[in-house]
Parts: sequence; structure tokens; C-alpha cells
Amino acid sequence: HRGACGGDGISGDGAGIMTQIPWKLFSEYRSESCPKPGVGMVFLPQQEDRRNAVKEVIEKVCAANELEFLGWREVPVDPSSLGPQARDAVPSMWQMFVKAPKRLDDDEETRDGFERTLYLVRRRILVELEKEGLKWEDANSETYFASFSSSTIVYKGMVQGCVLPQFYKDLQDEDF
Repeated sequence: HRGACGGDGISGDGAGIMTQIPWKLFSEYRSESCPKPGVGMVFLPQQEDRRNAVKEVIEKVCAANELEFLGWREVPVDPSSLGPQARDAVPSMWQMFVKAPKRLDDDEETRDGFERTLYLVRRRILVELEKEGLKWEDANSETYFASFSSSTIVYKGMVQGCVLPQFYKDLQDEDF
């Protein structure tokens, strides 16, 4: 992203970074049987009741596609680093962790199959949310996957490029 300045002179028009997944940071979601789970970076509705309804559908779709759901992690952020426009629109940011289907070994040889499954499940989730009526017109209720992979993760937002590491506390963590 180019990370230019937004209309309020402080918020950015969007910046992001794609990196390898920082496995040390997510150690509680890993195990011997699942050394590299799928990690979804998901922007969810601000309202808790809507967010919980969306999470429920996400978990059901994962289960229906043989992905064992390992947990949710609220992404640590610092909203005070944002401009007013970005702060008003910031979604609830979560990471989700899933284990590869039993039909796929969790190793490098079957990694492409797991990546394909994650991509298809990501698309299926959006279809199911619409079918369940969990798509709202207001911008503060959008569900968006920035990434869903077992190898890379995307941190992005309505920030200027220099503010991204201030906003996402993970990017400042020594385990990143």
C-alpha cells in the first residue's frame, strides 16, 4: 500500500504489511500435532452481538470443512495512534486458528492442499454469512478477511505506513 494521508489529515488511506507468520507469538495455538495452523486475520463487526453471530458462522463453516477450530485471539491494537476517521471506523480485529483436515498431514508436502482449503473456506464463510443474513449495510459491521493462511499473515488498516507498527502491538513484540 502507498500509505498516503486521509481526508482528516491524520488518518491514512490504507497501509499494510504481509509477513511470514510469527509462530513464536502464537505458540499457544500450536502443538506437536499442529505445528503450523491456519491463521485468519479477520475484521469483524464492532457490535458484540453481531460479532458473536459472525464468529459462530465462521466456526460452523470451519467444522463443516474438516478444520478443527483452535481458538480466537483479539489482536492487540492502540486506537490512540489513529486519526479520527480511522478511529471511528476501526473494526474489531481478531485472529482465528484452525488445524489442517485429518486427510492432510501438517507438513510441507501437503501445505499447498491446506492453503487451498483455507482459501475455499474463506470464500465459503462469506457466502454463508450472506445466507444467514449477517451482512449489514453500515460500514461498522463488515466482515473482512485480510488473510487466512498457514504461511503468511497480513496486518493492514486505514493508517499511514509509519503508524502501522504503532497501531498493531504485535509488530512491536520481540516474538514477532
